[in-house]
Amino acid sequence: MVTLTDIAMIAADTSRSRVYIQSMILEGLIPNFVLILKNKNNKSLPGQIKSTKISTGKNNGIDLSLSIRRSLKSASVNFKEMYTNDIHDPKVIEEIEIRPEFAFIYSGYGGIILKKKLFSTGKKFLHIHGGYLPNYKGSTTNYYSIIEENMIGASSIFLNEKIDSGPLILRRKFPPPYKRQEMDHFYDSVVRSNVLIETLNEYQKSGKFKTKKYINEGSMYYIIHPLLKHISILSKK
Repeated sequence: MVTLTDIAMIAADTSRSRVYIQSMILEGLIPNFVLILKNKNNKSLPGQIKSTKISTGKNNGIDLSLSIRRSLKSASVNFKEMYTNDIHDPKVIEEIEIRPEFAFIYSGYGGIILKKKLFSTGKKFLHIHGGYLPNYKGSTTNYYSIIEENMIGASSIFLNEKIDSGPLILRRKFPPPYKRQEMDHFYDSVVRSNVLIETLNEYQKSGKFKTKKYINEGSMYYIIHPLLKHISILSKK
C-alpha cells in the first residue's frame, strides 16, 4: 500500500466517496488523511442514496453497503469526522488550513460551488467531473453525452471559482453502461474513480500534476429534464 503523503481528501458520506475510497484501497494508493463530512440532517443530501441495495452488488470489488469509516479503518488510513454538510463551515476551513498536505481530493455533497474563502487556504482541490471537459460542463452532463455521442466521460481538474473551468489534468471517454438506471450512484462514480486512479498514479510516478490548456471553451449544461433523462436511459445505439 502506497500512501500519498502530500495528498489528503475531503469526503462527504456519499456513494461516490465510497466508490473513490474503495477504488483507491483496491489500487493500493491511499491519501494521507481523509476529512469526512457527516450529514447532520435526517433527509438525504445530493449524492446520498436512501438504500444501498443496488443490483450491482460488489461489482468491480466495490460494495456500496460499506461505510467510509469502515473502509478507511480496514486500510489504516488516518481520518477525522466532522458533523457538518457545509464545506465552508469555519471549522472545516480551519481543519483544511492546518493540514500539511498541499492538495485535497474533493468529493463533497452535490450541487455546491466552492467559494473564495476555501481557495484562500492555499490548498489545491482535485475534482473528478462527471463529463468530458471542456465539451460538457455543468450538471448531469453524461446523460446529454449519451444522447449526443453515445458515450460518458470523466475529467480530473483543479477547482477554481468558475464552474468546471479549472486547469485540466486528464480526461477520458467511456462506453455508456448497460444498466443505465444505476448510473447516478454507481457507474458514474466508477468511471470517475478510474480517472482519479489514473491521475493519482501519474502523480505518484512523476511527482507532479501535469495540467493542460483547454482547446475550446466548451458548453454549459444544466440539470437534465426528467423526460430527456428517460430518453437517455432508454436509448441504445
